Amino acid sequence: MSELQLAPTIRTPRPDEVPQHKDILDNIQRRQIANIVEGFTLRENASHEQPFTFYCEINIDNSKLWRLFQAFLLQFPDEVYFIYSHKDTDSPICTSYKDKFEILNILSPYETELMQDGLLKFGIAFHTNDYFEEIFIMPAKYIQYWGVNPEPFGRIMQDFSLNQIDDLNFIDEFPLVTESLQLHNVNTIPTDDLLNRFDDIFRPKT
Repeated sequence: MSELQLAPTIRTPRPDEVPQHKDILDNIQRRQIANIVEGFTLRENASHEQPFTFYCEINIDNSKLWRLFQAFLLQFPDEVYFIYSHKDTDSPICTSYKDKFEILNILSPYETELMQDGLLKFGIAFHTNDYFEEIFIMPAKYIQYWGVNPEPFGRIMQDFSLNQIDDLNFIDEFPLVTESLQLHNVNTIPTDDLLNRFDDIFRPKT
C-alpha cells in the first residue's frame, strides 16, 4: 500500500534538525517503517460516559481530505456547531449552532487553508444528552471521529475505499516539522488572520 500523501506543511524532520538524543533519533528511524497509509482504526465506546457508540481515527491522502470532510458533514444533523483554534491552544472555540450548509458555505473559500495549514485545527459537532457526533481535523491533517450510527460511517469509508487497519500509525506519533503554509502557497491566508476571520463571522462583537 502506498505511503500516505501528507499536507505540504507537514513532514518528518531530518536527523540534523533535532536534538541529538537517542530516543528522538530512534523515533525518526521508527517513522520510516511505520504504517502511515490510508485507512482507519475503530474502537467501541466502552465507558459510555459520552453518548457516542464508537471512535475512529482516519488517514486519507491530503488531496481527498476536503471531500471526506464534506461527506461527513452532509450526513450530520441539520444544525451543528463549528470548532476551531490554533494548534497550540488547549481549549478550542465552539460556536453556536448553525445550519450545516451555512457552515459549509462559510468554510469552502478556505479549503486550502483548512486542509493544509498545520497550525490550524477544527471540527464540526452535534451534542445532546443522548447523542454525540463529531468530526475533528487534527493539525497533522488526519481525522478523529466520534459516531453513533455505524451504517452511514461504513458507507462513507466504502465510498472512499478506506479499510479498517488495527495497526495503523499517524504522522504525529513521531517527531514532526510543521512549516508555514505561506512557504508553499503565497496566495493563502496566514493562520492568525484566518482565525480572526472566523472570530468575526462566528463571534461578532456586539
